[in-house]
Amino acid sequence: MYYKTWEELQKVCPITNGTWDKERLYEYLVQSCYQFSTQIETFFMEYQNDEDLADLLFSFLFDDNYDGSDSQMGAARVLQKMDRQLLRKKKDLLLKAQANEVFWKRPFPHDAHLEWLEE
Repeated sequence: MYYKTWEELQKVCPITNGTWDKERLYEYLVQSCYQFSTQIETFFMEYQNDEDLADLLFSFLFDDNYDGSDSQMGAARVLQKMDRQLLRKKKDLLLKAQANEVFWKRPFPHDAHLEWLEE
């Protein structure tokens, strides 16, 4: 879908009453690759510690129905900025994502930046 303004996109906020809506989250992830990247990045900063969000982001990365979608690139970028302590709890999922042969589907494209995972 095309959104002319950030305000228009905000009307489909992916979280309502504390619950994530996967379809709306998809829209935010796709749009994060285009014109509203700064606003969307700021939005996700508030949810860096949200385990439900992390699980949904991993689900986008591993779901073949989204293969090649900008939502996967957006999910990888948001995961990269999630709380390190939370990501340590999701270590198996993170390492599975890192093993993807498609570079842009990896939350941390340069594996050398994963030393914190072992701390």
